Amino acid sequence: MAENKTRPTSISVDTFLTTVDDKRQAEARILIKLMQQISGEKPVMWGPSIIGFGTHHYKSEAGKEGDTALLGFSPRKTSLTIYFYEGFDRYGKELEKLGKHKTSKGCLYINKLADIDMQVLTSMVQQSYLLATTPQKKIMSVNEYIESIPNAARAKFDELRELVRDAFPEGNEVVSYGIIGYKQGDKRARVFVSGWKDHVAMYPVPKDPDLQRELAPYLIGKGTLWFSLDAPLPKKLLQDAVQALTSTGE
Repeated sequence: MAENKTRPTSISVDTFLTTVDDKRQAEARILIKLMQQISGEKPVMWGPSIIGFGTHHYKSEAGKEGDTALLGFSPRKTSLTIYFYEGFDRYGKELEKLGKHKTSKGCLYINKLADIDMQVLTSMVQQSYLLATTPQKKIMSVNEYIESIPNAARAKFDELRELVRDAFPEGNEVVSYGIIGYKQGDKRARVFVSGWKDHVAMYPVPKDPDLQRELAPYLIGKGTLWFSLDAPLPKKLLQDAVQALTSTGE
């Protein structure tokens, strides 16, 4: 089993901060104060450039297991990188209000703190901390997942789910990575859907360049298609995406 290579070190945070420029250092101290207040933990260097707070033991669906910081960030030259190990599916409204930023699977990239709403960022960091420290019920069945979806998103999720099932009728519904996946036989799941308080989502994005261009308005991060609850689903486009994912073996 592979171990997490990023671990706590004995290097002091103050010593590390002398290696970054003055503006980034000032921003780092703001984030340190924020994360320390939320977590109650002192800052510790994780690896050569990550400032972390507390420790969280994780075990992924794929069996990877290890320890990470409960909260963490890195004051890189190109951007402030703030880690949200749970991803961003639950932060739809917050990201809309946050300000200038980019995301990847588990990283929030900010050029400078002046670009964003600190109150919104604080709320996101608080939610991330609570998620990491509050025991979560493990979803064991498709029905359990459906029952866990917020009422506001249920109708839209049912519509998305029906659309995927129509486009991939031979697919079996399973719980995979804590959400619903669609697979054929003993093959891995090809398509995933999820429902949240303010949106529904489908994963991944087909590799077809033409489809990627059409799907671009719905793309969040590198591989999530995100649909708000107050707008109609692009049904034909989603059907094409599902068929591309399931017929080409992507």
